[in-house]
Amino acid sequence: MSNGPVAPDPVGIWRTLRALPRPVIVLLAGIAVNRVASFVGVFLILYVTHLGYGLTAAGAAVTAFGIGSICGAYLGGVVTERFGSRWAIIASMLLSAAAAAALASEHRYGALVVVAAADGVFTQCYRPAAAALIADLIPARRLVVVTAASRLGLNVGATVAPLLGVWLITISYSLMFTVDAASSLGFALLAFVALPRSTPQASGPAAIAPAHPEAPPPPARAPRVLTDLRYLLVLAGMFVASAAEIQYQTTLPLQIHARNLPTWVYGVIVALNGAIVITCELPLTRCVQKLPIRTAIASGVFLIGAGIAFFGLSGQIWVFFLGAGVWTAGETTSSPSLNSYPALIAPPARRSRYIAALTSCQNGGYAAGPIIGTVLFAQRHSYTWFMCAAFGAVACACMLAGVRYRPASGTPPGPPPSLASAASGGTPEARDGRQPT
Repeated sequence: MSNGPVAPDPVGIWRTLRALPRPVIVLLAGIAVNRVASFVGVFLILYVTHLGYGLTAAGAAVTAFGIGSICGAYLGGVVTERFGSRWAIIASMLLSAAAAAALASEHRYGALVVVAAADGVFTQCYRPAAAALIADLIPARRLVVVTAASRLGLNVGATVAPLLGVWLITISYSLMFTVDAASSLGFALLAFVALPRSTPQASGPAAIAPAHPEAPPPPARAPRVLTDLRYLLVLAGMFVASAAEIQYQTTLPLQIHARNLPTWVYGVIVALNGAIVITCELPLTRCVQKLPIRTAIASGVFLIGAGIAFFGLSGQIWVFFLGAGVWTAGETTSSPSLNSYPALIAPPARRSRYIAALTSCQNGGYAAGPIIGTVLFAQRHSYTWFMCAAFGAVACACMLAGVRYRPASGTPPGPPPSLASAASGGTPEARDGRQPT
């Protein structure tokens, strides 16, 4: 290995997508369609108030859904490890369909809260299973691109879901929840028919096998997430970065109102972020993945915190748009690499739990952020935006300290290897002659 920069991956984005195996195409399609029809998290508060309950009661139901989402992501990792990705996805979607159908007919408040929490659990359970299966089926050097493609489907779905849901509500809430349940049932059927019944690691072109004779074999006993101190730093970074980013949904509208700016400013900021992410993230991933993985992730989370903090600066409307641009640049830089990182460094036996832990910390940040941000905003408006800047810096420091890839022992030292040049086979410890520290 030379001391110069690592050569970029010759496999392009569109060639990677055209070469996707059928199970991965099924997964990406199922994830996108299911997200388009995921209405509970978006419209639950309106549904509860529609039934005649107060805002406090509705907020408690939404909180129950959020707590369920945090628990569901981690539970998904446990279920995947025990029963396999295919059955974890099927069970998650079937139970999610049942929960959505129950919401369509349930009017008692206590039962609504329980069902909302259950729906939060079941709608998140499939995510670690799907990510782990994609990592099993896709060569490591292509994983960031495929993760970006998966995020594209999720982002398009997140954009379409509110529009479709509003139209369905004009007919009835029951119809909206029925469509939600039907999409989950469809995903479960696709998973049953098209996903592999056996673990892909056992055979096939994407099988896990050492890429280099000198690479060390996988450890006989895989370490647990809680004993991987460097990965715990990554989880902490994800939590604080998510807590900062979620302020665009909660505190940003309050800031715009406090500045006596028109409401359309908020709509344009959110639309600008969504449009750039949807149209640019996947093409830009080709360039981003040439960066060292530590650089891509750490710089991205820093920009997220800095961009959100821009919303607290005094000035004209253009300051808000500048903040949106910086925030979006951070999201497109860090998210594909960060979301694929657990699968790249986790021992195969613990892959689903590593993925689940990252998802749980992201959901936890999204749940805690609004509480922290609004309390600080009530004390003094600037406190929230200082917090976002600080959280961005803390997240960056955590990622710099926690994210790892280094040349294997005996390899001449050089610059940190790029994510794009990871080899297509082998365990995370063996890819391209690298091993985690």
